[in-house]
Amino acid sequence: MTTTPPELINDSSVWLAKDFGKPRSWVHDLSPESQDEIEASVRKAAAAGKGFSDVDQRDFPLPKTRAMLREVFNELEDGCGFSVVGNFPVDRFTYEEALIGYAGVSAHLGVLVDQSYAGAMKADVKDLGLAYGKDVRGYQSNAMLRFHTDGAVLTGLLCLQSAVEGGLSVLTSSGALSNAILRDRPDLHEVLVKGFYHHRRGEHAPGDNPVSPAPIPVFAFYDGLLHCTYDRNQSLWAAEEGIEITPKQIEAMDYLDALMASDKYQLHMEMRKGDIQFLNNFTVMHSRTEYRDGPNQKRHLVRYWIDVPSGKRKGLTTRDLYVRDGRLAEQS
Repeated sequence: MTTTPPELINDSSVWLAKDFGKPRSWVHDLSPESQDEIEASVRKAAAAGKGFSDVDQRDFPLPKTRAMLREVFNELEDGCGFSVVGNFPVDRFTYEEALIGYAGVSAHLGVLVDQSYAGAMKADVKDLGLAYGKDVRGYQSNAMLRFHTDGAVLTGLLCLQSAVEGGLSVLTSSGALSNAILRDRPDLHEVLVKGFYHHRRGEHAPGDNPVSPAPIPVFAFYDGLLHCTYDRNQSLWAAEEGIEITPKQIEAMDYLDALMASDKYQLHMEMRKGDIQFLNNFTVMHSRTEYRDGPNQKRHLVRYWIDVPSGKRKGLTTRDLYVRDGRLAEQS
């Protein structure tokens, strides 16, 4: 992996909201036959005593679904950077069975990886009544979340239940943003390429450095490919540990955030029960609107982080701050 100079990007990862037609035009719905073969694989894996973190493609060959999942992979790797698999048959399964089926589908895209220093292999995204902050991960609240990237190459979100109101997923193309800033404010693009320190939010061993040992670029270019990593909150929280944030860095964050606040760059996506949304964190940033649950309907998504050993983008991610084998954490 070789660092290369920043450049304008001209490929399918660069898009604007207007480039997509009617809502859900990006969804690949599972056919009844695909649902049946997923269910059969779930039953077989469960009978063999396997949990969701144990299954791989050998447990889920999915001959009737494989071609569609190849399209999903191509969209993530070489296309717009996101894709949705619809009609996952959640009502056929218990919670644990749904995790197995979801992992079996995800195994056709990459390998599940842990999401925390404690080794958690999944995150239940639901409102626990907690206020989002430095010590509370965003997925544990119902708050609106700023645009950010997650810690692995791919993020998967299975919707087990939608909210009564709100909870829209909002996506933006990192390549489109990088291009706009490089053209109009190259001075701020240079700041974003240098990057920011990130707070590790307690996801490290006692006594370890609570902040990343080095700045993480927002826009990194390796082998001519963009690798985006951004979480403004983590960077601001690093200041509480003595990291200086300059006025120019704040200006660069403000400029980037202002672009992402424009409808021009925002693709709004409803998460329906049975949807599995996949994102490439290197090419897409995501946000979420605030949501409200009801007494009998509570939003519940399950998040997987997925590595892609065969993928073409190999940059560092914030996962490297959280997990025991993290490359950045080892430098602290």
